[in-house]
Amino acid sequence: MKFDKEIIGKKIRQIRLEKDLSQEELSEKIDISPRHMCTIENGKSFPSIETFVKIAKALDIDINKFFNLTIKNDDNLRDEICNMVQISSVSELHLIRDIIYAIHLNRT
Repeated sequence: MKFDKEIIGKKIRQIRLEKDLSQEELSEKIDISPRHMCTIENGKSFPSIETFVKIAKALDIDINKFFNLTIKNDDNLRDEICNMVQISSVSELHLIRDIIYAIHLNRT
């Protein structure tokens, strides 16, 4: 399974903001520099396992739920799409992946 640094960073930022913490406050809690926290949230680097565990503890998040990588809004739509993907054939899955990839490439 491939994890995208940008998605992980955005998810960390989303949860941090929901907890009403600044990057500086979070970085202080987990003993890393604010610059390093910024590079993680901006998808420029992966946090180490140790740093990620500290982030999860500081933000009081379940690591298992975190790696679902779902964004809270539009959960019903996401569930519906996930259900359709579950019953798709391999050839349909390739097509779905290609469509999603094309959408992501054309964001801007």
